[in-house]
Amino acid sequence: MSPPVLGGSPVWDLPARRAANPSATDEAAVRWADATGLCQGPAESGKLRLVRPGLLAAWTHPAADEADLALVAMWMSWLFLLDDRIDEGALGRDTDLLELRLQDLQAVALGVSGPTTSMGRGLAEIIGLAGGGMPTWWRLRFRRNVADYLAACVWQAAHRQAGQVPAPADFPARRRAFGAIIPSFDLIERTDGVLLAPSVHCSRPYQVLLLAAADLVCWTNDLMTAGKEAALGDPHNLVLVTAHHEKLDRPAAARIVSAGCERRLRDHARARRELGALLSGVKEGPDRSRAWQARQVRQAEYCADALLLWVRGHLEWGLVTPRYDHDVPDDGRGTRVGTR
Repeated sequence: MSPPVLGGSPVWDLPARRAANPSATDEAAVRWADATGLCQGPAESGKLRLVRPGLLAAWTHPAADEADLALVAMWMSWLFLLDDRIDEGALGRDTDLLELRLQDLQAVALGVSGPTTSMGRGLAEIIGLAGGGMPTWWRLRFRRNVADYLAACVWQAAHRQAGQVPAPADFPARRRAFGAIIPSFDLIERTDGVLLAPSVHCSRPYQVLLLAAADLVCWTNDLMTAGKEAALGDPHNLVLVTAHHEKLDRPAAARIVSAGCERRLRDHARARRELGALLSGVKEGPDRSRAWQARQVRQAEYCADALLLWVRGHLEWGLVTPRYDHDVPDDGRGTRVGTR
């Protein structure tokens, strides 16, 4: 397939690796969703099986062992089920009702109270498994990021209900939030056995490369799903936001987003260099020995690579999953956005 956008893009030069036996991970995730009561009948269960959450886990966390792959697939399954109920039904266009329905999940995410629904119980299990053996500050970070995702879903519903196209300046940050990308990235530290000190994770260069990778996931997703979301009348897609505000047709807007992806790749590379310089200049202290410094440099380098593996792995999954299929082609001219 010769794509109209992203063809020849350096995004396709990113490495790609996949964990073994994704079909078994798919089946384990669907069995878990059924057993936990997450799927509301055979139709949802069958749809989840076709979407292949285990394959996404295998592409985005290729170094994970069987148990951690299962955890990631559980998280993806939970997200897919919730997102589809919000995005494709009346719930996602009734802000007050959605806020009410998400209260249980927010309470679970923030540790305010225990779950009262099947989705709440599923989330509580995911949070418990993800946090096992992790330090308190990491567990709190993960909880906050899950809560930010849920809050962004309400923001999204308010815009749908009002018939408003998001403002271009606000949209990228909101897109990362309702895409649940940051808590998904948190799981890299869990599955790959690396742990960035808060002084590294919160540093300016690491945050720049983290958000650049998150934008790459979101924006390449939007290139693949613009047709589907346009047909659903949902403008929460960077291609559609760009087309609306710049008064462009969809192919022209897609080219702008594709160029933006290349810019974010350069931002990631620049921030990675800055992070290396920052860490190499850290002075030794009671809690910062030379060994600590060397370990943080190695782990930061590892995480920078792992984020780009996530970007490319998501693309590989996106090209084969039926989740992005729709009668309306994604680039507005009759071809899927992608490569092959």
